[in-house]
Amino acid sequence: MKETPETKLCKHCKTQIPYAAKVCPNCRKRVKGGKGKWIVLAVIVAVIIAAVATQDNPRKVGEVDDSQSTTQGQTSPENESTTQPTQTTSPEKTQYVVGDILRDGDLEIVYIASGDYIEENQILQPEEGEKYIFLQFAFANRGESGDISISSFSFDCYADGYAAETHYWNEEDFSATLSPGRSTTGYICFAVPENAQEIEVEYTPNFFLSSEKIHFLFEGEKDSGFQYEPDTTPSQDAHQVGDVVESDNMKITYKGCEIYTSDNMFVKPKDGYQYITCTFEFENLSDSDQYITVYDFDCYADGLSCGGCYIRDDMLSATLSSGRKTSGTVTFEVPVDATVIEVEFLSNLWTGSRVIFNAKPQ
Repeated sequence: MKETPETKLCKHCKTQIPYAAKVCPNCRKRVKGGKGKWIVLAVIVAVIIAAVATQDNPRKVGEVDDSQSTTQGQTSPENESTTQPTQTTSPEKTQYVVGDILRDGDLEIVYIASGDYIEENQILQPEEGEKYIFLQFAFANRGESGDISISSFSFDCYADGYAAETHYWNEEDFSATLSPGRSTTGYICFAVPENAQEIEVEYTPNFFLSSEKIHFLFEGEKDSGFQYEPDTTPSQDAHQVGDVVESDNMKITYKGCEIYTSDNMFVKPKDGYQYITCTFEFENLSDSDQYITVYDFDCYADGLSCGGCYIRDDMLSATLSSGRKTSGTVTFEVPVDATVIEVEFLSNLWTGSRVIFNAKPQ
């Protein structure tokens, strides 16, 4: 009979630990349990369900009006009547250009601008004979329920038919999870030959269900001037510091919200932005384990998605058995002049239920 070894190697820190250990006593990371694959499977299934719910053929619904540089966060019927293209062009549209507004199910996409991207970091300069280009987009969830995830990994670039590499170092990435009514804007960059004649970017909106692509033509230096107007109306059901709320399986205490200043000289917000930190306490009210991480939270400033900052030692991350508690923080980078800042906690992956908190520091 084969004897059970006394120790094993932690796959994370490579330290010898007791064979029966589920958590490494050295690095504190989980090394055994078998639940991870089920969590991943659950996420994949949820993404597929969301994709099925919003799947539709992409169609052009308008163009950016040159006479104005902004548009409402929600497209009103009046705006639709002024931006709707003629019936002869919309069904035939296969390649989109700067200024086009299109819909893919509940997802609104605006191709804002294109041009050459100048990388300020001397270490990250393009290879000889190449240059960086950018495409700027805005995305909005126009559905009444269900999240929509946007990722720069869903975009590919081809220069004269040849695949081009993505340049991931720009600070204005548009990747975000959008709950209904929320939006995001940002850039995606690629390294292409300086003498490329035709550059096209392909977006795959439903990776799990279809290989259908949405094609965007790079037009050199061109800017439609489009931008979403700030949504400064606070959510009516947003909770305040000091509130205690019960969500699916959890009791949540909103303990505080403050401006956070990093003591790391290399971690600073970009110009015009600041870090805000929210502190929460969670208690598991259910009979089964519950998992809490900072990635269950999203932040929106005046309706636009904000990036997270993952440098604090007290970030929320815990597995709670029945009746257990944890306390920790989530931190985001938000505009200094934002009027309404709200943090949303995804309380139920399957239903998309969210708990909203006012994250404007007082």
